[in-house]
Amino acid sequence: MSDQDRIDIDGLNPTQPKSGSHAKGGVHGPKDKKFLMVWFRCCHVYGRLSRNGLGTHYVGRCPRCGSRVSARIGDGGTDRRIFEAR
Repeated sequence: MSDQDRIDIDGLNPTQPKSGSHAKGGVHGPKDKKFLMVWFRCCHVYGRLSRNGLGTHYVGRCPRCGSRVSARIGDGGTDRRIFEAR
């Protein structure tokens, strides 16, 4: 995966500024709820990020360790469906 396909897990590397992936679209689930699929490197599992209430970010946690992840939604984003949280 390239660096543009990765999002940072909050708190794992506090010395680096959070770059966050710009996400537009995403995969559609039941009742057309948008989400992003994420590979969590910390625990080697897949999970989902759902849109927040304001529609500004996709947010979620690692299903095993609970590490928080967010990806900003913005103009000029990406159509990619799977990201890597590092």
